[in-house]
Amino acid sequence: MKLWVMLEGRDAEVEFQADGDRLWVETQGRRLEADFRRLPDGEVYSLLIAGKSYEVRVSPGSQGLDVTLDGVTVPVEVRHPLEKLVQASQQAHRVTHGETVTAPMPGLVVALRVKRGDRVEAGQAVAVVEAMKMQNELSARHGGVVSEVLVAERASVAAGQPLVRLTPEG
Repeated sequence: MKLWVMLEGRDAEVEFQADGDRLWVETQGRRLEADFRRLPDGEVYSLLIAGKSYEVRVSPGSQGLDVTLDGVTVPVEVRHPLEKLVQASQQAHRVTHGETVTAPMPGLVVALRVKRGDRVEAGQAVAVVEAMKMQNELSARHGGVVSEVLVAERASVAAGQPLVRLTPEG
């Protein structure tokens, strides 16, 4: 089974194979082989790697799994490798085609922070939409140049409606 693992800001594809009490893990050209046993609580595993014994706790975490070894807990985000391909494809599309900032919910445009031709940095606010008496500042994720402002201030918008289009700079 192949997985895409995010650990402390780094990502890697990891392949796991298990056969009985044997476990093989391969990542970045390295292969690790271990004897393993799941302990009665269901979250702790006893591993024997190259003659050395380890106890590893694997439990659900806020963004995937929390893995604890020698008293140190590390959050590990686990995803299917296809998600990495989709994410890379979306990023390439944004780089070549730009970005469209959309309304996350139905509401009223109370302010536009940009106009056509403005340069926008990643994280910069481009519009403010009011919904249920709450004002939501909408920001560009990647930045670029404003190619279109598709709504006017005081306009009602639907969820998912495009508000501002950005093209890559250069």
